[in-house]
Amino acid sequence: MTALASSSGVPRKHERAAHDYYREPVWAVQALFSAERFAGRGWDPACGSGTIPTVGYQFELDVIGSDIVDRAAGRFPVRDFLDTGYADPEVEFVVTNPPFNCAELFIERGLKVARQKAAFLVRLAFLEGQGRRERIFDRLPLARVWVYSRRISMPPGDLDVEAKGGAVAFAWIVFEHGWRGPPQLGWLS
Repeated sequence: MTALASSSGVPRKHERAAHDYYREPVWAVQALFSAERFAGRGWDPACGSGTIPTVGYQFELDVIGSDIVDRAAGRFPVRDFLDTGYADPEVEFVVTNPPFNCAELFIERGLKVARQKAAFLVRLAFLEGQGRRERIFDRLPLARVWVYSRRISMPPGDLDVEAKGGAVAFAWIVFEHGWRGPPQLGWLS
């Protein structure tokens, strides 16, 4: 396969996945649910093939899912999370691996929908930047950042690409309504 040029000029093997669909590994979701406590009904609005709802069930959580396209053979409704023309389900929390190209919009919308908290799997570098700090982190109640001790491999979800040796650092950022004070920092293995 020929390498393609990325926007940074660094060669990459694949074009960007449609709708920024990249699969999070089961172990990465298990680590979050082991460290962070969730109660009530939850929603993964970018559920892909259903990893987060499936792992949620393993932790005895009621997690529903949806996605902008059907990636799970009809198991989850098709809807655009950013389209406010839908009636939102009543949920206590949102947990999702948002499309990177609209992660900030997912965070803002997730906090409007979730009654208690919302957790987002993002690149660790997402915490950088003056503009993002002003738009997101200075305005919204960031409670915790869960950093992975090892790199996560998240291959394009629509391609048959084996997950191996992640090159990017990821973290779960958790916003909690009513949170006061600086965010807490923890590590996941």
